[in-house]
Amino acid sequence: MKKLLLMLMLLIFVPLCVSSTFAQYEPSTQMGLPDGAIARFGKGSFYGMEYSPDVTQLAVTTSIGVWIYDAQTGEELDLITGGHEGRVYAAAFSPDSKHIATVGKDKTVRLWEVHTGQLLKTLFGHKDEVLSVAYSPDGQTIASGGLDNTIRLWNANTGKHIKTLKGHNRTVLSVIFSPDSETIVSSSSDDTIRFWDVAKGELINIVLGYRPLISYSPDGKTLLVVEDIDSSNTEIFPIVKLDTIYTMHMLNVITGERVNTISSLNYVNCFSYSPDGKTIAISDGERFGLWDATTGKHLTTLFQDEHELNTVAYSPDRKTIATVWGNKIEWWNAQTGENIKTLPSSKDNFYWGSISFSPDGKTIAMLGSRTIDLCNAESEKYLTTITGHKRSISGFAFSPDSKTIATGSQDGTARLWDTNTGENIHIIDMPTDHPFEPVSVDPPKFSPDGKSLAIRSKDKTLLLWDMQLEYIKRTIPGEHYHTSGFVFSHNGKILATMSKTEAVHLWSTETGEHINTLTGLVHFITFSPDGNILATSLDNWVELWSTNTGENLSKLFIPNACNTKILWTADGNPFTITIHQNESVSLWDLTTGQHIQVFEGDMNEAFASLGRSFTRMINKEILVNWNTQIIVSPTQDTFATAVKDNPVRLWDITTRKQIGKSINPLKGEKSYTLVQYSPDGKTIATIPVGANQQGGTVRLWDVATGELLKTLKGHSNCDYNSVAYFPDSKTIITGHRDGTMLLWDIPTR
Repeated sequence: MKKLLLMLMLLIFVPLCVSSTFAQYEPSTQMGLPDGAIARFGKGSFYGMEYSPDVTQLAVTTSIGVWIYDAQTGEELDLITGGHEGRVYAAAFSPDSKHIATVGKDKTVRLWEVHTGQLLKTLFGHKDEVLSVAYSPDGQTIASGGLDNTIRLWNANTGKHIKTLKGHNRTVLSVIFSPDSETIVSSSSDDTIRFWDVAKGELINIVLGYRPLISYSPDGKTLLVVEDIDSSNTEIFPIVKLDTIYTMHMLNVITGERVNTISSLNYVNCFSYSPDGKTIAISDGERFGLWDATTGKHLTTLFQDEHELNTVAYSPDRKTIATVWGNKIEWWNAQTGENIKTLPSSKDNFYWGSISFSPDGKTIAMLGSRTIDLCNAESEKYLTTITGHKRSISGFAFSPDSKTIATGSQDGTARLWDTNTGENIHIIDMPTDHPFEPVSVDPPKFSPDGKSLAIRSKDKTLLLWDMQLEYIKRTIPGEHYHTSGFVFSHNGKILATMSKTEAVHLWSTETGEHINTLTGLVHFITFSPDGNILATSLDNWVELWSTNTGENLSKLFIPNACNTKILWTADGNPFTITIHQNESVSLWDLTTGQHIQVFEGDMNEAFASLGRSFTRMINKEILVNWNTQIIVSPTQDTFATAVKDNPVRLWDITTRKQIGKSINPLKGEKSYTLVQYSPDGKTIATIPVGANQQGGTVRLWDVATGELLKTLKGHSNCDYNSVAYFPDSKTIITGHRDGTMLLWDIPTR
C-alpha cells in the first residue's frame, strides 16, 4: 500500500522557480471556481510542492490545479486551473520563472504564463495519464513521463515534440534533469532507475534494487535513492525480515556505484536535499529529521508525529522546511524544529464521507476518513476539525439543538463532540465478545427531542443512551433481537426496532422498558405524527398498528407491488404510493384500504429495462424493491420515482399526473440516479451513481414545471452522498472526488 501511495509523490524535492508576480490576493474559496459556483471549501488532494528561489512562494500541485502560497504567511496567492480535465499531478517552473508546465490525468502537458495564468500551449502525445514533468536547468527542454511507460522530450519554447525515450516496461513515476541538463534520470514501477542522454535520446545506464524515490544532489555528482526491500522480484531483491534496516544510498551519477549510505529502522517516505547539499531532510516512519549528507549520520529529530509525511521540501535559504501530511501544509524552522505556520486547510479528502448542515443552519460538517471538518455556513470559513477516532468514522449526526455532534467509528466507539469547539465530550464503548478486535459502530441517531441517542454496532447490538444523565438506558443484544433497523417516534418517546424473526419491538426512550411486540416480518416502518400508530410494509402487505396496545388496526394487500412508500398527511391520515410490476404508479388510502387512482405517465421504458429474460428467471413476487425509488417531497404534495438506470419522473399527488418530461441520464452516465428534495420542496437534485460508487454531474430541476434549472459541473464528478441544501433552500453544496466542496446558488423562479 505504501508503494502505491508513493507513486504520485515524486520529483518534488529539487527546488524550482516561481514568479513573484501573481494576481491580487483573494480568498481561496473564490479562486478558480467552475462556472456557476459561488464558493469552494477545500483545495483538492495534494501531490507535490516546490519553493521559489527567493523563498517568497510555495507552489502546490493538487487534484484541481496548482496553488501558489505566500511562503511566509501561508496566504493563497493564486490558483492556476481551468485547462486540465481532472487531477494535476505535477508542475515544473521554467528557470526564468516566467512559465510553468503542468501534467495530469487528461494525458496532456500544458504550458502556462505565470504572471497572467494564461494557457499558452497544450502538448499532446502521451497515450495515458502523465505523472511527472521537469524543465531542464538551461530552460530549453521539458521532459514528461507517465502511465504509457514512455518519457517524452519537448522543445520548451515551441512545444514541439523532440523524441520519445522507450525502455521502461511499466509506469514512469518521475523524471529529473541533471544540473548540467545533459542527463535525465527516470524511475518506474518496473523497479528500475534509468539514465538517459538528452542529446542522443539513448539509454546510458540501468540501476536495479531501488524504490522510485530519487533526487540529485545540488552539485549533480550523486543521486540519492532508497533501497527497495519490498520488491516482488525475489531474484534481484532477496526476501527480508521485518526488522531489516531500511537504507538510502548515494550513487555516483556516472558509474552508478554507491558513494555513501544512510540507515534507518523505519520506512522512508520522502526526503529533500538542503540547497547547499550538506544536509538531507528525511521522513522515516513517524519521525522527521536531518541527516549529514557527507557522513550519513543522523543529526537531529525535528519532530515525531503519529502520521507519516507525504512530501517535504527545503527552502532555498535553508531556514525553512515545508511538509505535507494528507491535505495539511506546515512550515518548520530547519534549525530548531519549531512549527512556524500551519495552513488551516482540510485534513481529509471530503469525498470519503458526507456533508450535513446543523439544524440551525449555522454550521457545515464535512466527513473525512477519521475527522470531521466544521465550517461556518455564513462566512464560509473553516472553524475547527473534530479528531480523535483511531479508525474510520462511519457517519455522524447533529443533535436537534445543533450543540452536539455524535459519531460512530470502526474503532468500536461512539463519541459526542461540542459543535462550537470540536472538543470531545464523551466516549461510549460498544460491548463486544471480541475485545481485541473492536466492533464497527454505525452512525448514531438522535431522538427528535434530543434526549436520547440510539447507537448500533455491526453485530446488531443497540444501545439507548440518555443525553442528559449520560448513561446507557437500554442494551438490546443482537443475538436476542437481531436488530436490523430502528426509528424514533416524532415526539421522541418511543423507539421501534425491526428484527429478522420477531417483527417490530417498541421501547420507551424515557425508561428503556420494552412496551410491545408487533408480530410479522417487515422491511419498512414509520410512525404517525402523533406517535399513536405505526405503519409497516413488506412486499405486497401494508399494516397499521396501535403503539399503545400493539393491536393490528388494518391490513392492506396491494397486488403486484414492486415498491411501496408510506406517507402521512398533515391531519394524520396514512396513504401509500406504489410502483406496480405492471408498470403503473398508484395511490392507496390505508385507513379504508381503497385504491384511489393510478398516476398518468409512461412507465414502459423504465420497467422494460428489467428484461424479459430476467423476469423469467426470477418469480415476479421477488422483484420487490428491485432498484426502485420513491422519494416524497417534504411538503407531501409531489414525489419522484426512479427505476434502475432509467429516467427519473416527477409526479403531482393532487393531479395524479407526471410533472414535465422524464429526466434522462447524461451521456456516459449509465447508472442509477439518486434524488434529493430541497427543504422547501421546490427543487430536486439528481445525482447519478455508477457501479463503482462514483458520482456524476448534479442537476437541479424545478419541481413545479419539471424544467432544468442548473447543471453543477465541478472540477470532477460529485460524490453521491455529498450533496446538501442550505436550510433556506437558496443554496446547495456539493462534494467532489477531487477533495473539494463547491457552493452554488439555486436559481429563483
